[in-house]
Amino acid sequence: MMQQIMERAKELVAGKLQIVETAEDWELLLEEIRGIDEWVQLSRFYTPRVHPKEVLQPTKEEQPTSPGPLTELPKSDEPIVEQRYAYTFVRELKGGSLQEWPNSHISEKEIRQWNLEHGMEVRVQIIHQDHRRTSLEVLAVVATDQMKALEQRIVFEKCIVKNHGIIESTVNGPLKDETGKPFYYATPVEDMRFFQLKEGQLVDLVMWKGHPETLTIAWKYAFQYEEPIVQPFDSSTESKPTNATAEMAVTSVSKKSTGRYAKQMKRKPTVKKVRQPRRIREKKQQPMTPLVTTSLPGQPIDYVDKEPLEFAAFKGMRLVIVGNEQQAPVYRTFFAETGIELIHLAGDAQSAKKIACLAQKTDAIVVITSRVSHAASAHVIAQAKKHAIPFAMERLDGRRSLYTACQRQLEKARLHKLKTGKS
Repeated sequence: MMQQIMERAKELVAGKLQIVETAEDWELLLEEIRGIDEWVQLSRFYTPRVHPKEVLQPTKEEQPTSPGPLTELPKSDEPIVEQRYAYTFVRELKGGSLQEWPNSHISEKEIRQWNLEHGMEVRVQIIHQDHRRTSLEVLAVVATDQMKALEQRIVFEKCIVKNHGIIESTVNGPLKDETGKPFYYATPVEDMRFFQLKEGQLVDLVMWKGHPETLTIAWKYAFQYEEPIVQPFDSSTESKPTNATAEMAVTSVSKKSTGRYAKQMKRKPTVKKVRQPRRIREKKQQPMTPLVTTSLPGQPIDYVDKEPLEFAAFKGMRLVIVGNEQQAPVYRTFFAETGIELIHLAGDAQSAKKIACLAQKTDAIVVITSRVSHAASAHVIAQAKKHAIPFAMERLDGRRSLYTACQRQLEKARLHKLKTGKS
């Protein structure tokens, strides 16, 4: 039967091809070919089918012939899908499938786009196929005669996602189970990452009836939920009864309008205020103080504070420098020639805690404030005050300014030893 239909379809197409001369004829030919295709598909659907397994089964009289070395037997493990004009849609927890097509799958997006229900007959086409399943795309809905509601599938629509993926309410009220008892759902981390959930988004939860362990997210809406703003009721704006309004209308019509009220309510032009000039407070003139330097008047600036530093009197004393650990090798090389014991600590708080065990034998401390943390400087200052050690907070990290600060603090420590007589 189908062979005759195919032969007839070929004859029709071949006959139409002979009369095509212009572009308009070609468009008409395409329309007629589509109509022939619909006729072939309908004939294929209504023609009685012969199952391929019945053809392969040998009769009792005929002995199965042994296949040759190059022939292959059909694999019985692969499912045989009958080509149909329409298939029955089966609703699942997330997505759906076709009753006559094993391992078929229809995405949740396609279901919501076509508003598919359990039992509908649809036409599909393959968009992806592998060894696990076949992804299908819906082309049209053919029939809805067998459509019915799936009572085993419970849907909680438009649930509000809160912080850390907690869902405990919908836009219509709290989240309740089959018995009406409120509950909440903690979204797993995998679903949070897959759906990219954030606080305030809306999702749909689904589960099978009587199986709360199957509760999961099936769909995420593209918009976020915003709480409605409820304004308090103002009693002053409450509308008065209709009788009162009628009486007021009657009295207003009966009275004569003099126009005095209209004159009073007439809009008066507002005079723009003249902007007063802004008073600028003049700064008090202060006398310029001359810059005190070690140079003589007229001496070039290159010779300012360039006198050599003397550390010979501080030989054997201990000096602690805190901060600017990048210049530690330079500082050690400089103070090694002077005979001063140098201990350099880093600018973090953990390294500055070492000053507690070094403070009793330390003579002077210099802290480079631009290269040290607040916690470290506070700890060092507290130990210096506790043991009466001369210390300086040097803002600049230049070598000249640092060595000058070290010389001053060592001089204070030496004078303190001479005054107290301590060695």
